[in-house]
Amino acid sequence: MAKEINLLSRGIFEKSFMDSKAKTRTVSRKEVILGHVIGPLGLILVVNTIAALVEKFFTQQTGAIYGVGNVEMIQFMGGRYEFVMTAAKLLAVAMGLVNGWLIQHTQSRQGRMRPWYLIVGFFSIIIGCLIFLFPGQNGLGENYWYYFFFLLICYNAVGATYFYLFRDTIVSLTSRSPSEKLRLKFARQVCWTLISGILIGMLTSMVVLPLWLEKDINGYPVLMITLSIIAIPLLLLEYFYTRERITEDVTHEVGMENENKIPLRQQVKALLTNKYFVILMILMTVSGIMDNFKGGNVQYFYIKFLLGGAENPMMYTIYQVVTGIPLGIGAIVIYPLAKKFGVKNVCCVGYALVLIGGIVGWMFPTNLTIVLASGFLRQVGMLPHAYVFATLLCYAYDSVEHRSGFRLEGMLGVAIIVAIQNVIYAPFAGGFESGILKLGFVDVEGIMPSVAVTDFMTMAFYLFDIILAAISLLLLPMVNVEKKLPTINADLLEREKQAALARGEEWIDPEELAHREEAQREADRITDLREHCAKKGLDFDTENQKYLDKQATKQRKAEEKKAKAKK
Repeated sequence: MAKEINLLSRGIFEKSFMDSKAKTRTVSRKEVILGHVIGPLGLILVVNTIAALVEKFFTQQTGAIYGVGNVEMIQFMGGRYEFVMTAAKLLAVAMGLVNGWLIQHTQSRQGRMRPWYLIVGFFSIIIGCLIFLFPGQNGLGENYWYYFFFLLICYNAVGATYFYLFRDTIVSLTSRSPSEKLRLKFARQVCWTLISGILIGMLTSMVVLPLWLEKDINGYPVLMITLSIIAIPLLLLEYFYTRERITEDVTHEVGMENENKIPLRQQVKALLTNKYFVILMILMTVSGIMDNFKGGNVQYFYIKFLLGGAENPMMYTIYQVVTGIPLGIGAIVIYPLAKKFGVKNVCCVGYALVLIGGIVGWMFPTNLTIVLASGFLRQVGMLPHAYVFATLLCYAYDSVEHRSGFRLEGMLGVAIIVAIQNVIYAPFAGGFESGILKLGFVDVEGIMPSVAVTDFMTMAFYLFDIILAAISLLLLPMVNVEKKLPTINADLLEREKQAALARGEEWIDPEELAHREEAQREADRITDLREHCAKKGLDFDTENQKYLDKQATKQRKAEEKKAKAKK
């Protein structure tokens, strides 16, 4: 009999000081804020800044090392960059399978995904800093490019691969409640979109690039080291204030040893026979192709060379302000709209706006007024995609579990599907940067692109948005999993109940369990307050009444606000 492999079942992740600080059965407000809003900001800052700057850094390096007149070498480097990025994506396929194997065979008191996220998070921060070392002319010669491309491959294949896996999966492992999943996914997506879209996107194009990095290539490592110092404590915060409740439930219900024995063929079949999962994978693949091709520089170059940003730096500000407004508004309105009308419905309306805006903008690519209107419309349309679309995948996993009887996040079957996605992504990785370099263009101050290059920039700016919107409008109406969630969750809860009774254990209804946890928290509060009063010489009854009065005031204000909203 083969020896059972249980990774991380010994060592630091079995120590109590590594336990999650999220102790309640239901997701608390503190867990949402610290674990799913503030904590993720750390790696989001690092990952999105690398995505926004690495291609620009590469083009600057190419120009600095070879000079703008060396067209042959510039074209050669464009091809080399495309090859390296394709290799990174193909290696990410293998790493996706490795990640699935690692997670499936991980048995720790901290869960399956969180420990690896902490490990890989530190790895990503270190590699991200090293990528930007040795900017400008240097004495490493051709060896520099081996160093740069090796780190780029490591980062994309290892760090980024697990980061996106955790980002897309942790919510579905946190709670079964559809409302909690929507709340958590929305919170994380708000954090992701606002930071990447407004803070990083706007600051990069409006301030960091035109006023600093384009003038001083040595600023890249300074920026990344600063962001890394900020990211480390936030990474720890995210780790300690997230919890894999579903992992705990499933492991308790069927046993880790039984879950690990689910045949790979059965896992893949459960996924590929679920139409909701398949459709969402198709849409996410199209979105991934778009992101991989466009990279982080399309908008910057479009504004610079088609809207006059090279002569008037205010163009960056104008465009970012106009198109950034919807991101801020969306953080307020999309969540209640999704709750009222459904995630699928608001996404469909959004994709229709993207389609209209993309077509109109492509027809008039240099008309500032139309381009701004198009950009505003596309950003409004992308709000559901940015903030709530991923919630549908969480719902799809519930549907898969309902039909198959086992949970699949982090299992090898999911890793294989993700690997297939990466194979499809691979040919498009770095497509924009390699495209303009192959056309003989390198971004050096005072050099203007040819018509062929600007046409390529326009195509990259609009075409993939149009394709994503069109395919989404065709397929998404078939994803009606939201309507079935009440039945699905009721059945899954009944299964948990029957499994507990079969083991001879007491079954406690989740609502009753929540009441018990609340009662325990109140008892713990009173105990802590008594100890505090005894230590400080305070009167317990007085201090306790202060607390109760404060809570009563909060409750009254909440009820007044709720009643006012109903009027």
